[in-house]
Amino acid sequence: MFCSRCGNEIKGDGKFCPKCGAPVKPIQNQGPEMSGANTQRGNAQTYSYSQNNYSQGAVPAGGAAGTGAPAAKKRPPYVAIGAIVLAVILLIVAVRLIFFRDTYKTPIKNMVKVMEDRDVDAAMDLIPENFLDAAESLTGMDKEEMADMLEDDLVEAFDQYIGEIEIDYEIGDTRDLTQSELNDISDEYMGVLGSIEEGKEVEFSYEMYVDGELEEESGDDETINVVKIDGKWYISPDDLF
Repeated sequence: MFCSRCGNEIKGDGKFCPKCGAPVKPIQNQGPEMSGANTQRGNAQTYSYSQNNYSQGAVPAGGAAGTGAPAAKKRPPYVAIGAIVLAVILLIVAVRLIFFRDTYKTPIKNMVKVMEDRDVDAAMDLIPENFLDAAESLTGMDKEEMADMLEDDLVEAFDQYIGEIEIDYEIGDTRDLTQSELNDISDEYMGVLGSIEEGKEVEFSYEMYVDGELEEESGDDETINVVKIDGKWYISPDDLF
């Protein structure tokens, strides 16, 4: 008999080709001995081997052994990479929603940061965009000029404090503003704030330290009004100016 892989003649009952090592399996009821050339072309009446079976007994490429089921297709590498990237993006979004979501406390925290760092850009972010647009139209000043004016105000407000400012603060109980109160805030600014979705009166207390020394503290009943406009929370402009 001959090896169906390399055509080498196999003598005796050997189970592997002595030349190429391919496994051989006699076919039952085989016909007359075929030439090595026919056998090399894979004639079904001689001996057959599975190239996949040659290594570690793998199932033939046609599917599971004895079932004829098609083998599972291997996904291209870029599909796996895309799935990993998508998972990372979803994780980042989830973290932002959990830890960095905008709540009624957010503008108060930002206001404290403005007081500590005297950051004019952060201060501008505290002002509702609609209010800035209206001020720009009414005064003829652009937002850059308004930022410069606000920076001067910040310097003047904290000019008396020489040293590093640190503020310990506490956000206390809240009360939902009534629709009438929301209307009053809107009317006070001639409707330029747009639609106020909701608002809260927030108890707020703080202690200001300069170079570790207590310099100022809030009163016992101090409150701040915060309003939600276009899905974002702001300190009510009457508590900013």
